[in-house]
Amino acid sequence: MSQLIPSTTPIRTFEDHEALINAVAVFPDKRRMITGSDDKTLRLWDLETGVVLKKMEGHSRGVLALAVSRNGQIIASGDYGGEVIAWDGETGESITQPIEAHSGNITSVDFSPNGMVLATGSWDYTVKFWSTKTWQMQGDPIECGSLVFCVRYSPSGELLAIATDENIQIYNPGTREQVASLTGQSLSLAWTPDGTRILSGGRNSILEWDTSTWQQVGHAYEGHTGRINAIAIHPTDTLVASASEDKDIRLWRLSDQRTIAVSRHSSATTCVTFSVDGKHIISGGPDKKISEWAIPKDAHSKILDITTARDACLTGDLSFAEELLTQEIHINADDVISYANRSFVMARKHEWDHALDDAIQSINIRPSLVGFISKGIALCGKGHVREARIAFDVASMFTNQNSETNQFLLLIKAIVLFSADQHEEAMLLIKDLAAACPNVDPLACRVVETYLRVQLRIKAFDGARYDEAADYFTTAVNSGAFSSKFMPQMYEDLTVLFGWDLQSLLLTTHQKRCQAFLSAGKLDEALEAHKSMMDAINDIAKASCLDWSNEFKDKCSTLAAMQAEIPGQEQDGYDADPSFFYGTHQISRPRLQQRPGRLKRFRLAMTRRPQEAPAPAPPTTSPPVAVTTTIKTDLRHLFSRSPHHATPPVVDVPFTKAKEVDQVDSYQRILVF
Repeated sequence: MSQLIPSTTPIRTFEDHEALINAVAVFPDKRRMITGSDDKTLRLWDLETGVVLKKMEGHSRGVLALAVSRNGQIIASGDYGGEVIAWDGETGESITQPIEAHSGNITSVDFSPNGMVLATGSWDYTVKFWSTKTWQMQGDPIECGSLVFCVRYSPSGELLAIATDENIQIYNPGTREQVASLTGQSLSLAWTPDGTRILSGGRNSILEWDTSTWQQVGHAYEGHTGRINAIAIHPTDTLVASASEDKDIRLWRLSDQRTIAVSRHSSATTCVTFSVDGKHIISGGPDKKISEWAIPKDAHSKILDITTARDACLTGDLSFAEELLTQEIHINADDVISYANRSFVMARKHEWDHALDDAIQSINIRPSLVGFISKGIALCGKGHVREARIAFDVASMFTNQNSETNQFLLLIKAIVLFSADQHEEAMLLIKDLAAACPNVDPLACRVVETYLRVQLRIKAFDGARYDEAADYFTTAVNSGAFSSKFMPQMYEDLTVLFGWDLQSLLLTTHQKRCQAFLSAGKLDEALEAHKSMMDAINDIAKASCLDWSNEFKDKCSTLAAMQAEIPGQEQDGYDADPSFFYGTHQISRPRLQQRPGRLKRFRLAMTRRPQEAPAPAPPTTSPPVAVTTTIKTDLRHLFSRSPHHATPPVVDVPFTKAKEVDQVDSYQRILVF
């Protein structure tokens, strides 16, 4: 962690306050932000332009705390004097006069998930509850016995966590019954979106608690050298941000408590949150500025967060990846992500029982998106397609309605179903993705759809339906789906999960297209396809397929000579064995003019007459079909590859029906070259 170089240059700053900024929140509409300051005001900002939409005045003391209701309709703020003001979320106009809520500083406010109640915490040792309809106090306050620093409702609203100067108290807000008490001072709290964990920030570290047992999980998040004033959790439940007196905003991975980025203010940081779309961190402090920081693009990868294991999967070293993840599990037996990631590796290795065991263990520790994805993959690998669908449906509950995360999940589900021979369902799912995820890049759907359809057409090619295969390979090439100029992180995740090589698939599709035309006897189209391929690929790809290209042109020349030598042979009547094209190395062979013997045999095959059988048998004449068969036999011999030539590489797709596991090779393989 000490090797991380802090970023000191935010992508943008918002400047207009005149004193320390204590609180910040973003609106669910993604367009606006609200801030509270020691200058006694709140400011409503336009996030796109950076312009202050409204300066909100009404507090007589500095604003310490604020919150926005989940529907964005109400803003609540509390100050040093113990007063609360409610504001209209659209206009920024006050909807109440200052309410004398507490006798001490109001350090924290939070709306219940349904927006009906506002909880306020104060240094007067109490937490109070206010109706957002009448703005009257509801029921009795909770007497906490110590200074209150933070109050936070659980995502379901069934629990309220209170951070005090002495401990963390968990209450049922309806009955005011205390459910649990966690040891240690804490200034800030944050629930994970699924409600299974709560994080607390104290002197210089963050602790994570299991809400089913109220026991600490894993080790402390360590790295700050000063008091932690605020923490926030990323919308996708993968990252944590913390603001500290040491001037740093730290970005942590929730899976392994590791710091992955540091952003440094010019002074202490007092507040932090994530943008609604999860792409930025927003923070503030005594420098009177709100700073916006970019989150690293690969910061919250959901598949194999652990870098070394991820790299091993990308290079195909699955045994090393398994070893690394096993070590992580030995270090932390409650590491949800490591179990799920090892399940992915076991799926790549086709060890389905092990994959399912790890997936179930991950979910038993804490239900999560990656846990249910790994379970869905493992179940499909074992042939339990119906149960796999259920696992993916449950996984959708953990996407927090994030469109990119939801698209990622549905693409994985489609690939898994396709590999389990549910082709029609998989393709329909991808088709519906555009409607389900309208705000995400459509390229991802196009890439996955084209990839899977190429697999189907490879089967069509292997089944000698060459015209059909050629047409679709042409469509795939023209789609632009496999352009290597833009391969986002999502596609790398597909490589990790399924061993896909999307970077080389464009070349593969071009080659298959050329092969299909030639196998269909369409020489002109085959040559045009080859020219198109050479124009489309880069120099590196050209060098990699030089032997292939030379052999292909040699085949075309041979076919052209045959068509010229054999009278009446129609181009579309050629019927070559598809295996002729699988060789990837250039083969030394004589020029056409050096092979008169073979061409002579073709002439004889076309001109020979029926032979008389020796006496005493009567003379017989071979039927015309025999001549045709002989010609085709000779053609197949000329255009077939000897067994020692290389066969096309394959990509293993780790899914098959259970009954197929016991068959030859024990699993399904899909040709992509």
